[in-house]
Amino acid sequence: MKSILLTSIPKYDLVAPPAAIGILQGVAKDHNLETAVFDFNLYLNKNLTEEEWQELDNWCVFIKHKISKKLQQKICRLWDTGISEKLPAGCEFLLISIFSYWSLYVARLLIKHENNKIRPYKLIVGGNGVVSKFPDTDEYFVDWNKKHNYIEHLIVGDGETPVSEIFSNGKVEYNNDNIDSFPFPSYSGYDLTDYEEKKVYITGSRGCVRKCTFCDIYNIWPKFRFRSARSLVDEIKQHYELHGVTRFDFTDSLINGSVSNFYKFNMLLAEEKAKDSNLKDIVYLGQAICRPKHQMPESHYEAMYHAGCKQLTIGIESFSNSVRDHMKKKFSDKDIEYHLEQCKYWDIPNVFLMITGYPTETIEDHKKNLSDIEKYKDYAKLGIIEMIRWGTTMHLIPDTPITSKESVEELGLKGRNHNSINFDPESQYYWYSEKNKDLTLRERIRRRLELHEKSVECGYPQPRVRGELQTLLEMAKLIKD
Repeated sequence: MKSILLTSIPKYDLVAPPAAIGILQGVAKDHNLETAVFDFNLYLNKNLTEEEWQELDNWCVFIKHKISKKLQQKICRLWDTGISEKLPAGCEFLLISIFSYWSLYVARLLIKHENNKIRPYKLIVGGNGVVSKFPDTDEYFVDWNKKHNYIEHLIVGDGETPVSEIFSNGKVEYNNDNIDSFPFPSYSGYDLTDYEEKKVYITGSRGCVRKCTFCDIYNIWPKFRFRSARSLVDEIKQHYELHGVTRFDFTDSLINGSVSNFYKFNMLLAEEKAKDSNLKDIVYLGQAICRPKHQMPESHYEAMYHAGCKQLTIGIESFSNSVRDHMKKKFSDKDIEYHLEQCKYWDIPNVFLMITGYPTETIEDHKKNLSDIEKYKDYAKLGIIEMIRWGTTMHLIPDTPITSKESVEELGLKGRNHNSINFDPESQYYWYSEKNKDLTLRERIRRRLELHEKSVECGYPQPRVRGELQTLLEMAKLIKD
């Protein structure tokens, strides 16, 4: 029997088994392969010191573009140890999932390391990160691999069909335009108690109905596609039956990308829970967008409540209308207020994701952020805004609308020492705008700290703030008077 080891690498949260490995393990099992899984992200977290983990984190998010030779060697040693422990007999494939562009440096280190070995297996590498470029060389991952020929099977885009073709010697097993045709993910081999939450990820759609200026999702999935409500409910029931899991976290950019399908899903899940008392504890959480009342009337929030929606992560990004308009978020203050009113009535908690120091942000926009923290503080006290995340400060991602040639010229964006924002490694954080000269890195950090203090004063929970503030300290070292 053919066999495969599926691995995941930093950087991503430690809350649950990685969705990509679950998805691809489902494909492997659909082709009767023996499978094993290895969460190297979790393994490193357990085996590095707190200082080493922070050094690795700063490297992953490009605050630092090098790590010590000692840490590199330790990472490779731990990788070899973990691989040898997990490798199934006669393993033919080692799959490495590159979750995002924040996985690029670790991926490069490990793939080069793999090619210094005599290995019995072929590499399969894919994930969102493979469409990105290395900040320190300005070279795309795909071009880097083409130059060195490190990887036998490099997959760009959805993995199900290409992996199926590898396993079945070129036969196409699935229909990319109909993601209901893909097999359900498999999380066998994971000990769910190793993670912060006993939950699994579920994917209801791919792509996004928005094209926000700071986001690269469009590069990965240019077309928005979604699964049927029936398929989603069936998958939830299967994971419950196999693993006893009652908490499901959607990986979608927006679970309400298709408002009509999202409503159908909620109605169907609520009906299934009403029919079968064993399903009563099933809940879900996911990312969504604020929509106006005519798109999501009150009945939609009621359906979410009965289906078990326990948390919505909303990319508010800024309380300033003008900043959101430039981002192309396409919702108003009135829409935010309506959304919060409905969530309060139906007891649906929210996580607000925010961006500090967007290139067009003026001091007046910043003051609007401060005033709306005060304005919505009662929702924080009630737990309707159960978390607010201000992140670090705005960093510029290559190949997004904000870093397009037209936008760079419009905003006068420059990197350190007046370099191109795409080539200078530090420019993703250490950038400035010739059209908004007051918004220096020093000022962005100052505003971020002021927002933190105001959020604390008004009682907003910020459970992940320690890591964000540590990153700000590293960013502050980039400032040179």
